Amino acid sequence: ATAAFGNVKIQWATDSELENAGFNLYRSEKENGGYVKINAALIPAKGSPTQGASYEFVDRDVKLWKTYYYKLEDVDLSGKSTMHGPVSATVKLFR
Repeated sequence: ATAAFGNVKIQWATDSELENAGFNLYRSEKENGGYVKINAALIPAKGSPTQGASYEFVDRDVKLWKTYYYKLEDVDLSGKSTMHGPVSATVKLFR
């Protein structure tokens, strides 16, 4: 997660994607709780079993000088999910 003025950019990459349906992102103002999904729909998988992919999501619903925590959820085709993170970023005037 990288903060800039007015937004936080969350980037991630996969090495391969076996039966991956896609991803959800969750945000909290506390590292240990209160996470809320911030993407409107499942971010679709772009990779394959032999090739990964790179992803990016820009969170614009942030306030200056606040620290936000993010967790990434990957969801497979059967609906099973795995959470990753958290990572954090503090919104500042400059990067």
